[in-house]
Amino acid sequence: MNPKAFIGFTAVTAIVVVAAGFSITSRYSVHKVGLQDKPVLPGFADKASTVSEIIVQDAKKTITVKRQGDKWVMADRQNYVASNEVLSDMLLGLSELRLREAKTKKPNLYERLQVEDLKGKKAKSILLTVKSKSGELAKLILGKVNADVVGPSNVGRYIRKPGEAQSWLASGRLDVPGDINKWVKPEFLHVASKRVSNVKVRQADGSEMIVSRAGKEKFKIDNMPEKLVVEYQSDIDNMGDGLDKLELEDVKAAGQIKFPADKTLTTEIKTNDGLIVDVKMVDVDDGHFWAALSAKTADTASAAVKKEAAALNAKLSKWVYELPAHKYRYMSRKFSDVLKDPSKDKKKK
Repeated sequence: MNPKAFIGFTAVTAIVVVAAGFSITSRYSVHKVGLQDKPVLPGFADKASTVSEIIVQDAKKTITVKRQGDKWVMADRQNYVASNEVLSDMLLGLSELRLREAKTKKPNLYERLQVEDLKGKKAKSILLTVKSKSGELAKLILGKVNADVVGPSNVGRYIRKPGEAQSWLASGRLDVPGDINKWVKPEFLHVASKRVSNVKVRQADGSEMIVSRAGKEKFKIDNMPEKLVVEYQSDIDNMGDGLDKLELEDVKAAGQIKFPADKTLTTEIKTNDGLIVDVKMVDVDDGHFWAALSAKTADTASAAVKKEAAALNAKLSKWVYELPAHKYRYMSRKFSDVLKDPSKDKKKK
């Protein structure tokens, strides 16, 4: 392991070990009859430095996170970089998880606690597997969160070990994300809306709408059709917000999503200092909005802006991103979304 990797991972391990020790010394006394106070995973904190793989499964998907040198990556997403903070929190949560109260042993009641086996599409449980290079360190079925548990965190969740009949209420805060964007740093691009000077949206049928800045926070339509008026000015103004603190919902390697010409729209966003970002977008499976992004500059752009564009391309060219629905709306506006015929309002009266 190189020095950087060792230092980074040792820091995560140290947090787990120290916090686990503090948790033990500050343990709440258990007075209620029937309650217990035992670690779910005895000795796990001492093994945290050897963790090399985490697998999270639910009825619909599997998320696999692996250690790769000095970083953690999303194995199911072509090794997109994962968040060390998320990993640290999860390992700490596992080390502090305590058995509090025995629950049902009856399989027909597991569903109530969401600790059933992952055998059908309707299962609501989560199967968590933690591995080292030498083998499996932990495997738990995670159920409902319970926000009223005796213990330092006052929170816990129902759990069961695979192959065992006994289910438990465990205390401790264990956050195991079920979505890709919770395992990574979701913000992948930020072009402040105040920099944007012009937005051009070209639909798949070739029609275009072009807006440009007309004030500090206002935009106007440059190719305004005759006899129509803007219905809501805010729908035009927020077209400049598309790349402002842009976060991903999901991510895949470039080439994993197809952009057929008859379904793809392209939005060109220009800034007042010469940066130009092209956003190619497609709606996949009716509501999953994927985008491929690239950057270039105007001839008048400074050396700093040209450097910014090159850095963006080095990062963005490797991936396609699923966008939040509201960001897609900002960058896909068409005339029918923002304009109305005032003569129709008069006829209604």
